[in-house]
Amino acid sequence: MDTKRGNDLKIVKKLIWILIGQLIAACGFNLVLSANHLVATGFGGIAMVLNHIWGINVQLVLILLCIPVFVWSFLSYDRKQVFYAAFSYGMFTFYIGFVDKIFQEFVTDPIVATITGGVMLGIAQGIILKQAVANGPESIVGIYLKDKKGITVGTFFMAMNTLIISSSILFQDVTLIIYSLICNFICSKVTDIVIIGTEKYYIVRIMSDNYLDITGFISKELTRGVTFIQGMDTSNVKKKMLIETVVSKRELIRLKEYIKSINDDSFVYVTESAGLIGKEYRE
Repeated sequence: MDTKRGNDLKIVKKLIWILIGQLIAACGFNLVLSANHLVATGFGGIAMVLNHIWGINVQLVLILLCIPVFVWSFLSYDRKQVFYAAFSYGMFTFYIGFVDKIFQEFVTDPIVATITGGVMLGIAQGIILKQAVANGPESIVGIYLKDKKGITVGTFFMAMNTLIISSSILFQDVTLIIYSLICNFICSKVTDIVIIGTEKYYIVRIMSDNYLDITGFISKELTRGVTFIQGMDTSNVKKKMLIETVVSKRELIRLKEYIKSINDDSFVYVTESAGLIGKEYRE
């Protein structure tokens, strides 16, 4: 019973965050982008372009675009994921019908509108994606192309959004198209911040004869875990111990300074981590 109640609470919490995220998205779409003649991405962008050219109702276009995708995906994919995507997309479609009647449009300088719209849509998208659900039918199409055609989701979205924004040249000048592309870029960066956070972590691999001293510094001074990997130096066919650890940017600077102070022939290889899971890295 407790497990079922816990799962129910998780579902309710997820749905509430989707409601909040799509409300923010609808406000950014209607009150900022549309009010300042900027073009959104995804199906919302297609609806916006058709609305400007032929005056077709945005909500009607969104509904017509999503029906075939959701019917197809319902028969092809995990129905739970399709439900969340449909719920998320449905709430966005519902919200854009009245948010401009409740809140005042934010008509302002194009640069301010670009930044504001990008931040709002990025926060909204980050909130929804953080719930591990697809935020609309576009995401489902992207997943299909990745699985069946080997086209990455990022490549699909970049091609689709560039085509949508570029098509707006039919009703607006090139300057606003450039602002729309910048807005899309800001949105993607803010989305990453919401999902991953502002702190960056780095995977550090160190090949050194003084691996015990370096390990002691990492463990005691940086309080980070260390993994030993048996390696081979091909220059002299000598076995060496490879140290691997994950540190923050501040800790990376301290680690580099310490390795330099040893003054040996240590080799350090650093890559940026896309994300971490574990209580050791909770700020």
